[in-house]
Amino acid sequence: MGVIFALSGSKAVGKSTLINGLKKKIPGLITREGFRQTNTGLSLDIEEEYYENERWYFKREIEEYIIFRSISNPVLLLRGPEDMEFYALHYPRIKKHNWDVEKNLAKELKAIRMCRSDYIIYLDASPETIMMRKVTDLTKARKNMDDWVLNWQPYIEAYIKGIPYTKIFDTDNADSEMILNMVSAWMLERINQNT
Repeated sequence: MGVIFALSGSKAVGKSTLINGLKKKIPGLITREGFRQTNTGLSLDIEEEYYENERWYFKREIEEYIIFRSISNPVLLLRGPEDMEFYALHYPRIKKHNWDVEKNLAKELKAIRMCRSDYIIYLDASPETIMMRKVTDLTKARKNMDDWVLNWQPYIEAYIKGIPYTKIFDTDNADSEMILNMVSAWMLERINQNT
C-alpha cells in the first residue's frame, strides 16, 4: 500500500507549480490534479439538490480512494477528502443557507471520514504574497479569487492546519525551486518510511 498525500493551500500559492516539479522528482508518483468539477445538473442553492450533488462527489471520491489504497505507488491528491468534507459542510453556510448538512448527509460524511490522506501538505503564504502571485501569474484567470480569499481561505486554512497530520510549508520567502526541494525531501522521507 502506497502513501497518500493531499496538497492544500490558497489559490495562487503555488500548488500547480509544485505538482509539476514533484512529478519529475518522485519516481512513480501518481497525481490527481484539480477539483475535477462536473456539471451534475443540480442546483447548489436548492437543499435537496445540494445533497444529491454532494452524494455524487462523495461517491466518486470514495471510489478513487479505494483504488489509491490498493496500489503501491505514492499518490498526491490536489485537495483530498478532507477538503471535500469541509466544502460540503461549509458551502451552505457561506451562501447563508441554514441547512443541517451534518444530519442530512450523515451516512455520506461518515463514509468520507473513513477516507483520510496519510499526510496533508499545506502551502502557506501571507495574503500579500498570495495577491502578488495572483497578479504575476498570467497562466490562470482566477475569476473567483476575491470571493475565495474572503469567504473560503480563512476558514479552510484554519481547518486544514488544525488536522494533526498536516505539514505546513511557509512559502513567503521561498521560490518555486526551494519549495520543491523542501517538499520533495519531506515526502521522500515519508515514502521511504512506509516501504
